[in-house]
Amino acid sequence: MPVGPLVENFLTPPQGLHGRLNVDIFGGGSWQSEFSLLTGLSSASFGSNGYFLFERGAGCFHHSLPKTLGALGYTTTLTSSCRRGFLNYDNFYREIGMRERIFTDDLPAPFDLDSFESTNSDSEFLQAALGVHADAIEAGSGPRFLYILTNYNHGPHSRRLVAAGRFETQRAFAFASLPEATYAEYYARLVETADTWRKLKADLIARFPDRPMLVIHYGDHQPVMTRRIQSRLQLASDARRQFQTFYAIEMLNDPTSSLVAERGPNLDIAFLGTVALQQAGLPLDPVFATRASLQDQCGETYFASTSERKRRFHRTLVDLGLIDIGQPARGQ
Repeated sequence: MPVGPLVENFLTPPQGLHGRLNVDIFGGGSWQSEFSLLTGLSSASFGSNGYFLFERGAGCFHHSLPKTLGALGYTTTLTSSCRRGFLNYDNFYREIGMRERIFTDDLPAPFDLDSFESTNSDSEFLQAALGVHADAIEAGSGPRFLYILTNYNHGPHSRRLVAAGRFETQRAFAFASLPEATYAEYYARLVETADTWRKLKADLIARFPDRPMLVIHYGDHQPVMTRRIQSRLQLASDARRQFQTFYAIEMLNDPTSSLVAERGPNLDIAFLGTVALQQAGLPLDPVFATRASLQDQCGETYFASTSERKRRFHRTLVDLGLIDIGQPARGQ
């Protein structure tokens, strides 16, 4: 589908690395993508239990991106666009190494929780989340890892959330591309997110000119309308298309960065945490190093790969006690 400049710069930043990201889910269950990114494991490996990993798997995964960064001296922070009581998030994220866990019911004024929950607007949430992050940087030195979970462009898209009079030109552009109101709403929300990030990125660059920041955006899953769009456009059948999203990586405030601005390789989301460490120039421990060595062999579909090395790698993680496949932990 055609996109305008704002969305194009968000999905494919001119000074960044970007590409296609394959995920395990379609239409919902964002936490499965979160699990795969942060543990380096495919949520699909757990079959029907993949949907319940946050409730049944808390305390079972002892190697993760947050724990690795914490061991390197990073302060690790989750900021979620949901309330603290959502789906055992607080417990699961604590167990995988998120030292700080901030939810919408924790964000300080002028953030208005009741107003926010009427739309889940990224313009409100991202400003509040990055405001807390920026204040923490100013309050103390040391590296920080911030993982922000947004919710604005999740369905349904039959309800208009973008305020009247905002991004009407972009909405009309989307409707001209595909005369379907739900797609126009999806696109208008995406434009608002891209515009919000453009402004906040400029603020971060101006506020912390000497602090390098690696930023990664990714799509957790496709919206349910994807199948209708495929049918309307009469696209050839492709079983993987509905599981394909995007990733984009950009470096702020580091003129010496080796990040190459180009189309990158297609990735499975289980590899994205490893790529983040590599692009940040951080050392890989034996687990991440092994995972990095599997990237070419497993290609862009980690779960579907028949690699014998991948199978032995998983068995080793279990044997070392880094994955507990005993009695699942219950939510607390």
